[in-house]
This record gives sequence, C-alpha cells and structure tokens, in this order.
Amino acid sequence: MTMTVVTPSHAPDFPSFARLHASVVRFTDPGVRHVVAVPDADIELFRSLKSARLDVRGYSAVLPRRFVSTTALARIPRLPRGFRIAAVNLRRPWPPIRGWMLQQVVKLAVVSELDTDVAVLIDSDVIVVRPLAERAFRNDDGVVRLYRQPHGIDEARERPLRWLRTARALVGAPQPEADGPDYISAFASWDPALVRACVERVAAQTRSDWRDVIGSRLDFSEFLLYGTYVMTLADPSRRQNVSADSLCHSHWDPVPLDRAAATRFADEIGPRDLAVHVQSNSGTGETIRDYISDRVSQVT
Repeated sequence: MTMTVVTPSHAPDFPSFARLHASVVRFTDPGVRHVVAVPDADIELFRSLKSARLDVRGYSAVLPRRFVSTTALARIPRLPRGFRIAAVNLRRPWPPIRGWMLQQVVKLAVVSELDTDVAVLIDSDVIVVRPLAERAFRNDDGVVRLYRQPHGIDEARERPLRWLRTARALVGAPQPEADGPDYISAFASWDPALVRACVERVAAQTRSDWRDVIGSRLDFSEFLLYGTYVMTLADPSRRQNVSADSLCHSHWDPVPLDRAAATRFADEIGPRDLAVHVQSNSGTGETIRDYISDRVSQVT
C-alpha cells in the first residue's frame, strides 16, 4: 500500500510551502513522496529546497500544449487572486483560465496520473503536526477516506452552492433542492483510481476533454466534483469510509492572527487533528505562523 502527498502551489506561497514540506518530511515515512505542482516559472524556486523527498512538477508536464501560460498577466497586483488570468486554452480561448481554476485542473490531472493507493491533498498553508500514516486514510477494506460535511452547503452559501450545482451537472447527478454536503478541505484524501473514473465521467457526459470543460468554468470546486462523483456514481463499496472530521484544525477567518489569538488557536488543537491550517488570505504573518508551528509541537 502506498501514499503520496500532493500540494498545488506557486511562488507567493513558497515560504509557507517550505514549512509544510519540512513537516511532511518529519511526520511521514521515508518512502512517502511529496509532489508539488507549480507554474513552470516557479520550478527552480521550489527545487531550491533540494529535498530528496520532493517531486516538483511544472504545469506544462500535466496539461495539454494548448493551455498557454499567461503568467505575467496572472500576477497583476490589483486583480483579486481568484480572478487573475493564468492561461488561455487555444481550443477554448474564452473565457481565459483564472489561476485558481487552473490550479484545480492541475490538481485533478496530477492525482489522476499517480500510481499510488492514497493521495493526501494538503494546501501550502497547512502544517502537519502529527504522524501521517496510510492507515489514517484507508479502512481495513482498503477504502480511501472521504471528508464529507452533511448539509454543509445551503442557500446562505451562495457561491459554494453554485460550485455544487456545477459538479452535479458535470457528472450527471441530480441537483440539490435546498442544501447539499460539503467536501472542501485544506487537508483531504482522494483515491487516484476514483479520480480517474471521475474525470472520465465528465468527459463522457460532456463529450469533450475534461480539462477543456473544467478550465472553462467560472464556478467550480474540484473537491465538490470528486465528492459528488464518489457519493452518487462510484461503486457503493467505495463509500464506506466517510467522515465529517477533517483531521485538521483550521483558521478560515480572513482576519489575521496575532500572538494571543495564535496561542489560543494552537492550544485548541483536537486529539485527532493531524495538521493545522491558517488560511493564506487571513494575512497572518510568517513570524506568527512559525510561532504556531512551535506552539503546536509543544501541545502535541
């Protein structure tokens, strides 16, 4: 049985990623690889970590050649992060592909190509704080764990509800009436075989390359797509390891943590949490993030 850690990242998140990778190396077995997928322009920066456990993959290695990078445009400073243009698909040039959307396509592509039993998806702004063993993500029957929060998305969460409707449409599942489950997490596990089946389903439903289809979407979540596929179309035996526990203690609030708040946050980590997550757009500084990492190591 094998496990691979996967992280999409880019240059602005490099300090956080370096901290994450150090924690992955510390808390996983020597045979576990950490795959990071980054824009081609950032490859050498991430390789500068010189880690034998790190596999740096550029976007061009996992995307078709018709996806042409527009990296310079993607980093126009005044554009909201989620709307910065990252690429143009020459087959479908409009709309151009936003950075956030391209990262999701890359994540699905990377995991679909893995020859491994479990892919553990960890965002750059996460720190692993306890040992990661494959048994935490697979049950005795070999079913990979799926994070699922029942009724986690309702009409009050308008944007995620659009993502959920898009996911259901792409795989041909019934649309939710008033609410639906949430599968989004900064720390999650996927079954690569099911990811392959999921994207093949999208291609069959749309009669198009799934990368073209997803890249052209304005409302989309890769987690909602995968979770929806598993729970509505996968073999029922692959749905027997579902939990509402993310195994990650998270700070999702966009307000930055100061030293006092960081102390409270670190001290509140649960006994089952394997990682801590401070949302990158919270504005929490690197010094505070280092402090949280040190503090959590004392608590755990």
